[in-house]
Amino acid sequence: MRTWSMAWMMLLAAVAAIPVDARLPGDAPPLPPPDSSYAIVNVSTAQQLADACWNLASGQAIVIAAGTYYLGSVSFPNGVDGRLTIGHFGATPISHIQVRGATGDPSDVVLAGAGMTSQTVPFGFQIFTASDVIVADLSVRDVYFHDVAVQGDQGAHQVLLHHLRLYDAGEQLVKGVPNANDVTVEYSELFFSTGAINTPADGNICYTNAIDGVGVARWIVRDNLIHDVRCQDLTLAGPAVLLWQASTDALVERNTIVSSSRGISFGLGDGENNSGGIARNNFIRWDPAATYAVDVPIYTVSANSELLNNTILTSGKYPNAIEVRYADTTGVTVRNNLLDAVIQPRDGSVPVLVDNLANAQSAWFANPAIGDLHLTAGATLAIGHATALTDAPGDFDAQTRPPGTNQSDTGADQTFPDGIFADGFGG
Repeated sequence: MRTWSMAWMMLLAAVAAIPVDARLPGDAPPLPPPDSSYAIVNVSTAQQLADACWNLASGQAIVIAAGTYYLGSVSFPNGVDGRLTIGHFGATPISHIQVRGATGDPSDVVLAGAGMTSQTVPFGFQIFTASDVIVADLSVRDVYFHDVAVQGDQGAHQVLLHHLRLYDAGEQLVKGVPNANDVTVEYSELFFSTGAINTPADGNICYTNAIDGVGVARWIVRDNLIHDVRCQDLTLAGPAVLLWQASTDALVERNTIVSSSRGISFGLGDGENNSGGIARNNFIRWDPAATYAVDVPIYTVSANSELLNNTILTSGKYPNAIEVRYADTTGVTVRNNLLDAVIQPRDGSVPVLVDNLANAQSAWFANPAIGDLHLTAGATLAIGHATALTDAPGDFDAQTRPPGTNQSDTGADQTFPDGIFADGFGG
């Protein structure tokens, strides 16, 4: 059950009301500054940051000055290792917290660990007994496990990760464990600079995702750029976005996912008891020159999930663009997707397939090489042949689709009579 504070709801409403079109991290609407309900804690050194996080109390906002903060050299208050904690293991819950970069530009505030193979800094942020938490406008890199971990087992929930650069963690970049509910990841760039490593923590195998939610509810993943989620040893990486093991009611929308091994997965195996989930208006493009293992862009074993108005280019690297698997994955709808490969029901699944187009050509898109899959005027087979859906009323750019039968476009981008762009994001 959601128990959002009034301040939290007002903040989300303010962000949602800001008009934007191109959905990339650089277009992030700025969050309003912390209001009078917060006590501001300004920090400008790594030691000050570690101390401020350790001593966080309800109603505080830590504001981090521009700079690079090397966490491996800090004397951490826990006396064990380098991790920035929001709430403490087993402690009294706290709420109404912000930790944010001072400039609004995540590249200005960089929190650096000691490397993906060093246990000195196992996490960037580890959120324990805290709710109504905002982490915004900063970068985290080079940690042993996760850039951000949301410990639902300790009561962490209701977390907004806004306008971040999260990269080069030994396992997943963002991790949520059971009951880490109501987490939003938005307007962020998530990636591996040279691919994910074989981590010592997992028997020297490549065990990675950009976002991994285990047994979580109501996660929202939107308006992110996710790229290079692949393994350095060329084996198959995990899905870029994985919500699984009895996860429910996820929303994954308006993301650009490129040059990765797998895309969006609602579950992995049979009998997980995943439920619901909507993946809509995402751009996914695989690298035609990839030498690493590649698999399906969108996959579901989640009953009653909806895969709507996505645009996918597999670039010939995998035979299926979408897979729905297992007989107990019932009530799945796959509709209005624009693809260059087929939709494949597997192992007894019987999804509802409506108005999907599986012969997309690269020439139909503005700039496939960078994942810009806005339609060009040449995409005549995709333009004006679909009907806008109640559960996908907008497009990749959050523009409202026109109503009426065969008035909308197939895939994530909606064109308008004077708005078919030949290049760049924004059409």
